[in-house]
Amino acid sequence: MIDKKKFIFSSLLILLSIFIIYVFVFLFYLIFLDKNLKHTFKHTETVNFYKRYIDTIEHLRFEDGYQYKKIERELIFNLIKAGNDRKIILFQGDSWMKQLNNNQSTTDILKKKLPQFTKIINSGTPSYSPSLMHKQFQILEQDFNIKPSVVVAYVDQTDMGDELCRYKDLIKYDKNGKLVSIGAEKYPYYRGVFNLHEKIILSEIDQKKTNRFFKTQLLINFKINKTFTRIKKKFILMFIDETRYKKCKWQVIENYKKKLSKNDRNYLIKIFKDYFLYLVEKDYIEKIYVVTHPHKLQLTTDREPIDISDIVSETIINLPKIYHINFSQIIKDNENFYQNYENIWADDSVHLNDKNFDIFIKQIMKKIN
Repeated sequence: MIDKKKFIFSSLLILLSIFIIYVFVFLFYLIFLDKNLKHTFKHTETVNFYKRYIDTIEHLRFEDGYQYKKIERELIFNLIKAGNDRKIILFQGDSWMKQLNNNQSTTDILKKKLPQFTKIINSGTPSYSPSLMHKQFQILEQDFNIKPSVVVAYVDQTDMGDELCRYKDLIKYDKNGKLVSIGAEKYPYYRGVFNLHEKIILSEIDQKKTNRFFKTQLLINFKINKTFTRIKKKFILMFIDETRYKKCKWQVIENYKKKLSKNDRNYLIKIFKDYFLYLVEKDYIEKIYVVTHPHKLQLTTDREPIDISDIVSETIINLPKIYHINFSQIIKDNENFYQNYENIWADDSVHLNDKNFDIFIKQIMKKIN
């Protein structure tokens, strides 16, 4: 009888302790609710558009200013020149192609040099590489009925690291080997720069038509799910597979330009070929221009000997309709193509500055025409 009373008392004490802890946790998140929801998207349409594709493609375009914008299809592509669909040219790639949107001088060049195209579309998105470009093209075709006559695909030097570190473990294929998705990791152990899973959930909480108390409970539920998922991933890293979740910092991405194993090279060739073949098989595509350009250290030092242009050249051998605009070769053939290799770069030393980006674009236009 005494043991039974002790058990009941101990159980009640434990429940009371849990309740007290919960009250303190609830009050803490209630007080700081606005701070936790400060950087969420403020428009339902924007949240829903991101949510629509988060399981399909790792990320869409994102800028801090999008927080307050009602924005949908521009998260995937934008029109540089609007018109009918008779003859479309599509630009794909990473932030180098996104740079097409930055300056009026660049868009003027495109419109002037490409009068034969009734519509010019730019889908350049930071940190996109061929696997994401492959999936993006599927979305453009299936969801927006975009069927270009010409595709200009920029493949960047950092795409080696993006494919091998960021996206390799996210790719899913069907039983026939067709690309299905490269969805964003849920509750990522190492949150990537473009992973918006948490921001989308917090935005949904923020937009709930309910009181602060219910929102606080939803926030706590999210924090609990996040914590337990990360504990599970930590266990996997410690006891099952220490390489399962990668911390793809910038230097890790950059290091693939210094050293690349044979297996990694073969994997890149497979990913690139899957994407190129998908484009080649489209009857409505007449020509595909694959563009590559060296980075600063590849031009000015010998510290980064792995050039993605060599991998692209190897991949497209015997593939029809594909033309390689190889700036490594262009610069090698004409040492004065740029006036000074040290001064052609933007402040980040990764992208070309505005003046030289226009030179880069004019050369692409020359090859297309």
